[in-house]
Amino acid sequence: MFFILCLYTLPLYAKAKEELVFIINHPGSAPYLYFNEEQNEYQGAIPDLLKPLIESRKLNIKFISNSRKRSEEYIYQGNADLIMLSEFWLKKPEEVIATVPLHQHRSFLYMTEEFPDEFSLENTNESEALCTKDGFFYPNLESHIKSKRLIRIDSSSHLSMLKMLFKHRCKYVVMNEFNALNLINSPFFNGEKLYHSKEPVSTVPLNIILRAELTHVKNILDKHIMALKEKGELQRIIDKHTRYVEL
Repeated sequence: MFFILCLYTLPLYAKAKEELVFIINHPGSAPYLYFNEEQNEYQGAIPDLLKPLIESRKLNIKFISNSRKRSEEYIYQGNADLIMLSEFWLKKPEEVIATVPLHQHRSFLYMTEEFPDEFSLENTNESEALCTKDGFFYPNLESHIKSKRLIRIDSSSHLSMLKMLFKHRCKYVVMNEFNALNLINSPFFNGEKLYHSKEPVSTVPLNIILRAELTHVKNILDKHIMALKEKGELQRIIDKHTRYVEL
């Protein structure tokens, strides 16, 4: 009887011990997932969300950092198992699966001065420089980039993008609201003011993306995420890693 019981419980135990690689776009993105050098560990909303699942041994996850260009390819190639992205950003959405959304991820245009009330990229044909992140695709701005209304100036990081903005090497920078909040409150920009467009240029669901074979892991994550959202706990986790200031 003990032998038979072991046979039935072994698959569940094996799944819990299966090591899953969560690939991170270097250098990470607060408040979701970032590396704390002082504590030498990855922190943020994603590690906090996963912690109960890891501690209960339902999942066994390790974090590995890589470049944005290569990270998504690692999922398609089977060299990694999970990544944090929006399913709307995927190059090959048909090859992977996505969890239920964690929350709505918003990006804005930012300037060093206030946006006019009537601001619209459609209001003029003048070409203006837009600071962007190398390897990132901005679907809602792509038509303006193709028409040369916006001229992309790529940088390796959000920090360098914002530095370029304050050096007046570009008119606008496109960034999600959390990156902007964290950066403008960092020591790099003491006393500087940053203003965002009235409306976001992009609002997309943020998901955890998995290899297509990992439906059992998706089911565990979906159930956990929905439970956290129902209790308001997921928003509290995100708020914990966010610095609030009016931009």
